[in-house]
Amino acid sequence: MTRQLRYGVIGCGRVFQTYHLLCLRNRPEFTVAAACDVDQARARSLFDGTGFDPYVTADLADFFRVGHLDAVSVCTPNDAHVEPVLAALDAGVAVLCEKPLAATPAGTGRLVDAAAGARLAAVNLPYRHHSLLPAFLGALLPGACDLTLTFTTAGQRLWRPATAWYADAARAGGGALLDLGPHAIDLLTTLFGPAQATGCRIERPGGVPGGVEESAEASLRVDRGPVRVLINRASRSLRLDLEARQGDRVVTLDLKRGEVHTGDGVVATARGTRPELAAIELFLDRVAGGDGAVAGFAEAAESQATIHELYALADRSPSLTR
Repeated sequence: MTRQLRYGVIGCGRVFQTYHLLCLRNRPEFTVAAACDVDQARARSLFDGTGFDPYVTADLADFFRVGHLDAVSVCTPNDAHVEPVLAALDAGVAVLCEKPLAATPAGTGRLVDAAAGARLAAVNLPYRHHSLLPAFLGALLPGACDLTLTFTTAGQRLWRPATAWYADAARAGGGALLDLGPHAIDLLTTLFGPAQATGCRIERPGGVPGGVEESAEASLRVDRGPVRVLINRASRSLRLDLEARQGDRVVTLDLKRGEVHTGDGVVATARGTRPELAAIELFLDRVAGGDGAVAGFAEAAESQATIHELYALADRSPSLTR
């Protein structure tokens, strides 16, 4: 009988519960062998009824002493990514880190350097893998287009009780732009190549400089033309769509509905899927011996560099107001 692959998790909060654990429960070739979290009682209760019985500890060194691990997910708050990832890389363990890679550019740089030559080091950036991307590109006419990417969630209201650190600038490293921006920038660069930051405005609580923003409006340029990115994690609607306007023709990639449509109707669909899980599933495939593509640390760092350029531009621009 082939042995089960031993998986570990560092940080057993909402992100692990909602995404990583869901994928692992559907993969019989894996078992969760170890979990590291500051709240050990909560972490233990998380695995009730899952069929997993991991060793639970609050100590990172103890976590890596549990025995051989094949892979780990790092799902800690943003400012606590660096040390767990470095420990996993030092142990020769495949690692999947949540975005952003780190809360600061310096931390991101440390991880990129450490991951050079690693067996498998990936970041959870799922939308680059969406099956509708070729259909969207195929529906565009040759030449330039004006692009608008809209990403809105209700996370500020729904997730805050479980992730209070999102509002802590020191722990999160930023607000909505650093939270949702990696997905937006990664999607754009997957489709259109490098993106140049040209402008940004962010909404700060009460208009106070230095606060954690809940919305942002960014301007970029890609090879096909200008891009406007609208991000809001205090919205009452859930949207992730990219609109390309070429004269009177509009082509929309709607990842929430799972469709590509033009003024003439829907041209492609991918309904009934969970695109937000794609990067985790592909990482598990790789750990299990497959050859699926994953977003590496260097690629994630490029997107984060663009985001930090946008923050610098925002510091020189008026803030958004509600």
